[in-house]
Amino acid sequence: MHLNKLKDLHSNYRATILLLLGVFFFSIILTPSSANFSEDEFDFPLVNQPDLQGPETLCFPLGGESVIGTFSGGGIPAADVYSWKIFGPNNSLLLSISGGALLQTINYTFSIRGVHRVELSVRRGVLVFPLQTLNVLVQDRPTPALKAKYSLCGTDPLNLTAINPSSPNFASYEFIWRDGSGNEIGNANNLTVVNSGKYFVTVFVPNSSGKSECVTNLSTEVSNSSDIKVEQSLSSICEDQGITFSTNPSSVGNWYLNKAGESSRTFLTTSESLFIFQNQLNDGFGDYEVTYEVINPDAVDCEILIQNTFTFNPIPDFTIIGSIGSSGCNIPDGGVQIRANTKIDYVIVEGTSVVSPSLEPGDIFTLSGLESGAYNLISFLGNCGNSYASVVPLDNPPTELNFQITDEKGETCTLDGKLNGSFKVNFLNGPIDGFYRVLGEKGAIYKNESFSDKSDLLIDVPGGKFVFELYNQDSCSLPKKEFVEIPGKELVNYSIPGDLFICQSFELTPQTTQALEFELISPSNNSEFRNVNEPFTITEEGTYKIIGRLPNQDDLCPVSQTFRVTLVDPVEFEVVLNEEDCLGNRTYKAEIYDRDSTSVIFTWYNENDEVVGNNQFLNPTSTGTFKLEVQPANSSACPIPPKEFEIEDPVLSVDVTLTTTKLCEFGPEAMITLETTFPDAITDIEWRRFDENGDIIELPELKNQTEITTRVGGTYEASVFSIIPDINKNCELGRSSVELDLTPEKVLFDIPQEITICERYDLLPTTNQNLIFFVTTPSGEELEGNSGDSFELIEPGTYTFLAFDSDSPTPFCPEQKEIEVSIVEPVVFEPILFEEDCSGSRIYQASLSNYQANEVEIFWRDANGTIIGGNEFLQISNPGAYSLEVQPANSTTCQIEPISFEFEPPVLSLPLALESDPYCPDASSTNIRLDTDFDEVSRIEWWFTDINGTSTQLSNFTNLREISVTNEGSYEARLFNSIPCLLGTESVLILKSQDVVRPALEENYLICPRYEIAPVLNPGNFASYEWYFGEQLVSTSPTYKPNLIGNYSLTVTSLEGCSYSTTFTTEEECELRVSFPTALTPSDPDKQFLIYTNYLIDELDVWIFNQWGELIFHCENKNLISEESTCPWDGTYQGRKIPNGAYTIRINYSNTERNINQTTIGSLLVVE
Repeated sequence: MHLNKLKDLHSNYRATILLLLGVFFFSIILTPSSANFSEDEFDFPLVNQPDLQGPETLCFPLGGESVIGTFSGGGIPAADVYSWKIFGPNNSLLLSISGGALLQTINYTFSIRGVHRVELSVRRGVLVFPLQTLNVLVQDRPTPALKAKYSLCGTDPLNLTAINPSSPNFASYEFIWRDGSGNEIGNANNLTVVNSGKYFVTVFVPNSSGKSECVTNLSTEVSNSSDIKVEQSLSSICEDQGITFSTNPSSVGNWYLNKAGESSRTFLTTSESLFIFQNQLNDGFGDYEVTYEVINPDAVDCEILIQNTFTFNPIPDFTIIGSIGSSGCNIPDGGVQIRANTKIDYVIVEGTSVVSPSLEPGDIFTLSGLESGAYNLISFLGNCGNSYASVVPLDNPPTELNFQITDEKGETCTLDGKLNGSFKVNFLNGPIDGFYRVLGEKGAIYKNESFSDKSDLLIDVPGGKFVFELYNQDSCSLPKKEFVEIPGKELVNYSIPGDLFICQSFELTPQTTQALEFELISPSNNSEFRNVNEPFTITEEGTYKIIGRLPNQDDLCPVSQTFRVTLVDPVEFEVVLNEEDCLGNRTYKAEIYDRDSTSVIFTWYNENDEVVGNNQFLNPTSTGTFKLEVQPANSSACPIPPKEFEIEDPVLSVDVTLTTTKLCEFGPEAMITLETTFPDAITDIEWRRFDENGDIIELPELKNQTEITTRVGGTYEASVFSIIPDINKNCELGRSSVELDLTPEKVLFDIPQEITICERYDLLPTTNQNLIFFVTTPSGEELEGNSGDSFELIEPGTYTFLAFDSDSPTPFCPEQKEIEVSIVEPVVFEPILFEEDCSGSRIYQASLSNYQANEVEIFWRDANGTIIGGNEFLQISNPGAYSLEVQPANSTTCQIEPISFEFEPPVLSLPLALESDPYCPDASSTNIRLDTDFDEVSRIEWWFTDINGTSTQLSNFTNLREISVTNEGSYEARLFNSIPCLLGTESVLILKSQDVVRPALEENYLICPRYEIAPVLNPGNFASYEWYFGEQLVSTSPTYKPNLIGNYSLTVTSLEGCSYSTTFTTEEECELRVSFPTALTPSDPDKQFLIYTNYLIDELDVWIFNQWGELIFHCENKNLISEESTCPWDGTYQGRKIPNGAYTIRINYSNTERNINQTTIGSLLVVE
């Protein structure tokens, strides 16, 4: 930094320095190959020496032809250069690569069988460690002999074999067998088992250190043939059904079929399951037997037969041979007569309770008890069913239901399909209201509609036979006895692919075996026509409609279909190098930008036009001109040519050469020049220096420079890299080093390397020479002085002292030294409580914010100022006043005030209380709350003790101040402080309430708001009451008189604190009502005279007079009960029955609360 001053002051001795440097240059050059030293030849220890580690045996994956081996060199990655070589079985060089930290560990893919040799040479600066080698056997993985599944035959033993004994180097393998529980059960290639279950075997080759290599894990599952069950899907099948038999667990075997009772069986198949369809049952209807014969390849003499049965039933068929008309509307005296064509379990009339008994073929049965109408008759045989539509005519229909069916028209073809047929129903006696049903031949309902004021109906139906049924408003049904037959039309037949995804265009050809003509209507409503096998060219996106027609005829109707066309854009793509590693392995990516990779098809071609990949990424194994084609998936191909790209041989290493000029440490500077092969492959250059202690000094300021200047001696090393982050490439291509040594003759002076001051310091360099000093302060200020001058240090940082010999000429080079000045800050500290125990003893720590403990001096003092400790931690047991003072170590003393602190008496116990909510009968839980001084508590534990005295910690309630519990018993809270010390405990007993008392109210009450008449409701004795009308609280009294109409609710709280709720409804009744019979039969208890009143009547007087005005019965009741009878009379007078006739009744009744009085006069007819 003071080179200009050097030139000015010492121009006369510069040539001498250069001459000395020239001599020095020829004396210090050492090539790396000459630096092959042992540790004994150095005065410093060799730590972290290189150590070649890797597998001794590698096995190809099953069916594979390559395997990756990982090798590590140990050492110091930041300092060492690793040179790897791998030789094949024929001693041919397969890999040679050198580099720094990135090559401490390498992965190599072996593809040649045999013994390989891995060599590692490591250089640390100029030191080259001895060559290390490792032999690696590469072979095929042992051939597994263990099958995935085996089957025992009962209790017979079974032999399992892990690998084929003819596997390469079979004798080198070891085995460990384990059962399903992980127990080790064998150590040989063979294992004999007698139990079902899973078995596992590990096959491996032990290396020289005893570690397992070439590990193969195999497993099998052993079942027992005697455990196999055959399950069937049905117990019986019909003519249009099939039945499935399956084995559980799934097992291959032979299946046989025979008719029940026959001894010969027919072989069907060998499989895990069996499906039988009705066309395989050639022996007709009846019971069949299916036999499963177990095939056990592991026990050829094992014979196990499993037999299942099923029944093959015909469709239960019958013929409707007549009907019996109903005599009138809604009169169930009609019926339907049927004849059984097959065996039938029963026949039902859908929608009714009418059912037949079991019928044999030829049996005739009448389904009776039916009203007029159309019915669906359903027959059953096992799980087989059949149905037909039938009618029960109406013999004497109402005149308005008389109708006539005319204009029966069949289906008709349209331009793009067909229309339903129709028939007309004419009402012969004018418009009517009603509804109708149309049933198909097999009983299905096609129409069920109502109508009003109609003289006729036009009903559209598809082709087929139908039953028409008419109803009037009284649900009187009149069906047509005969079927209404509508001629049908068939449709043409063709197929298209459905919705299409196309790229630019697509040729659509409908598939058909008929001579059809096709019309295609585009989304823009344009039509095109093609004959059969002529394609349509589709280029437009949207919904298309296609119509297939058979021209010049009317028997087959057209069929139209719609489909949607989605246009897919051609794929825009580029080939990019996505990743490259240091062994030349590359990954290329098809960049498709915003397209989804699952929506396209990738095709990679190598230099020979061979397809080498179908994914978005390609890992090429050769070089040359490659091509990539990308097409949309689920679409026709786009006319996009493949893109070509070139894959060149990778540059894995380059030769690096360093040359240097002469050096004097402080001037002039030496120049080091770097030259390499393949300079275009280099992206980064890193420099570093090894000092005389072997320490590495990174030189990031020289990054990427091919020519550097320096005034510092040492071994300089340059590493060149290919670092391309975009492709995750970070590879060292080569490195070289050169050693520079400094001229040893320099001026002599001495200053300390570092000093710590509190404010300022005057530094006097010591020397016995006449020197000129140039001092650079940390802030950049330059000071100048001579020998004997002192320099004031007032700034923290590095002061640089550059000394020159004032004599000229001189044999000495300038010397430069640095002193690191630290101006310490006062220590920021505080005493903190570090630890305390349950006996009250405490440990305090001197907490330092800006220093480490080894950088300060610590003084603990008691209240008298006596020093009681000098370490970071202080243990004391006596409460009182203390102080702490901390000073920086190795520095002048700073003015720091001690900090006082008080040791308060510790809290070793704490009062607490538990409060619990009532545990109500209907509640699923209750709550317990803890009350204490929580500021002193660090942990809360809850414990439960049941009725048997067993205590359990409730870990899920830890540190909760309130818990919810469900079990009855004793609950205990335990409090701990942060030490943790137990501060206190408290328990509470939780028992569930057995109270069975509930509020007693009726569901409904009659009231009269107008007269303010209502019952006073008393639900019982409770601690509190809340009466609600809807959501509004209306009373908290023990009793309540409702005065509003609607819904009420009541919530009461028991003396134990439990809440119960009930609801009731009030209805309005404001009219005084009495009721009595108008006729009676004397002395007949079932027809006597009684009077009923409602709740508003309190008092009642009844008088009954004969036709002459004579009183023959009187009754008075002053305490009436609502809805109960009163004043019973049996129709006698003076012990004798009164004569037949009409009698007069007078009733006076009243409500005493509201002073309402009313009278009712009626008559009573006496009949005997």
